[in-house]
Amino acid sequence: MASKKKKEIPLQDIITSQNQWDEMLQKNGIVVIDVYQAWCGPCKAVTGVLRKLKTDFSEDNVLHFAVAEADRIETLKPFRNNCEPVFLFSVNGKIIDIVRGVNAPLIVQKVTELVQEERQIAAGEKERSELVELVFLEENSSEETVGEAADEEEILRYSVGIIKPNDVLEGRVEEIKQKIRHAGFDIKAAEEKMLTEEQIRVFYARNKEKPDFEDFVQFMMSGPCHVLVITKKKETDTIPHWKELHEEHSAPDEPEPDKPESVGGLEEAESLVSLCDVQDSVEDASRQLGFFFPNFHISKKDQQVEKTLAIIRPTLLKERRKSIMQRIHDDGFKIAMQKEIILSEDQVRAFYKEHVNEDYFPVLLEQMTSGPTLVLALTRENAVAHWRSLLGPKVLEEACKENPDSLRAQYAVDNVPINQLHGSSTLDDAQKELEFFFPQEQTFALIKPDAAKNYKDDIMKKVKDAGFNISRIKEESLSREMAAQFYKDHEGKPFYEQLVSCMTEGPSVIMVLSKENAVEEWRKLMGPTDPEEAKKTSPQSIRAQFAHDILSNAVHGSSNVEHALKSIQFAFGEINTD
Repeated sequence: MASKKKKEIPLQDIITSQNQWDEMLQKNGIVVIDVYQAWCGPCKAVTGVLRKLKTDFSEDNVLHFAVAEADRIETLKPFRNNCEPVFLFSVNGKIIDIVRGVNAPLIVQKVTELVQEERQIAAGEKERSELVELVFLEENSSEETVGEAADEEEILRYSVGIIKPNDVLEGRVEEIKQKIRHAGFDIKAAEEKMLTEEQIRVFYARNKEKPDFEDFVQFMMSGPCHVLVITKKKETDTIPHWKELHEEHSAPDEPEPDKPESVGGLEEAESLVSLCDVQDSVEDASRQLGFFFPNFHISKKDQQVEKTLAIIRPTLLKERRKSIMQRIHDDGFKIAMQKEIILSEDQVRAFYKEHVNEDYFPVLLEQMTSGPTLVLALTRENAVAHWRSLLGPKVLEEACKENPDSLRAQYAVDNVPINQLHGSSTLDDAQKELEFFFPQEQTFALIKPDAAKNYKDDIMKKVKDAGFNISRIKEESLSREMAAQFYKDHEGKPFYEQLVSCMTEGPSVIMVLSKENAVEEWRKLMGPTDPEEAKKTSPQSIRAQFAHDILSNAVHGSSNVEHALKSIQFAFGEINTD
């Protein structure tokens, strides 16, 4: 008789709800949690590494693995809409560390260190120290909290600090953190990571003219750094005041009862400036916070929804349209407007006027006029900085060498020496560039009699919610002459007479709508002419929700800017359409 096959125990627990997450935190020991997005699933690239760790430390019975879906777990909300793999490390119910990206060596190192520490504690060789929980959730984000902080006239300032590789490798991180806290600062988030050359050069840009800067960059890349979010309450200015600590701790003072004269072997006279590098200005600190901790939110008012311009150049659009559009969606962007156009030489020269005299411009001009270009208006929190960060260096060679995970590197096209993606550099640039491709327009819009009678208020709400300004509006019944003018293109078709009759059977709402790219945006909001098709392809459109049939299909709009101008003049007379 054949023996029953032993049931295989899964490597990772599956967590798909907040309750399961809370239960997981009750588990004793070490849990390595792969935080994933529903659209891509857990990270398969590290499964072999985790399985080997499980085998290597099976006798300890303290190591566990789990996968957690960010989209279904409220605690993991800061990690949603992020394509980068994230691994959290929990010890006895507290999240104490994080690794971003598929960094197998760093994951192995952290697990090994944690298991070895558990062995020492179990053998009585070491006492369990108080665990400092990693903070990756919103801080002071409620309106009430913000209001209270304002009443107290205290502003919680944030800055990024970096503990260098030599101190990390020598095991001094916790000692340095304790010294930071004793100096009156607080640590709101901490993460050990291998910094890229780009990150080092950006963070230490103020030192780039120093003669030993290149050697310093190589030193910073020699091992993992420990990156911190540091806070301190001050009535004015930002956190550094950091350099003042050099003076404050330049000579040992009498130790306070709860503060030892030395902390884990570090003399109080040892300046924090030499132990943890921190930015010296509000602007730098704010920029670096978003650069190193994109999921750390200070308050709701700091999470500005922005709009930025993105351009997908013709070659990439032709070869990998679906892939790049999926990446844009996966990184949490929404497409507010889009336009696919073949640019003329004059348009390219006007848009890239600052680049016309550069050596690469002839290649750029040839590329940009070689076929359809897709122009997008992207929206999300901090859209400008986030899109620029994803794009990577402008020079294709630099992108491929220094930041191979950037979009410009990943979507490079063989035998084409320029990058295939564009993004606005600043908010001001974004506004100007968006106006270039999506200028303010006016379009003609009409709510037909049947819809005006039954759904007028609902349709008007959708118009306003879509961001249209109503420049002119009137409600009146169309004469046969007016209806014939609006539908002149359909004259002679079998349904023409019935269409004219529908348009004259009662009052219509006639409007001039203003918005960026107004003609296309109104057509998009209306949806396909046939309501049945609209329900399938554009279920949120006006025709999908309020149309009766293909003739009484709720609304009418102009097909292009010229048609809009003629219809507006016909309905309202000569008006200013600038």
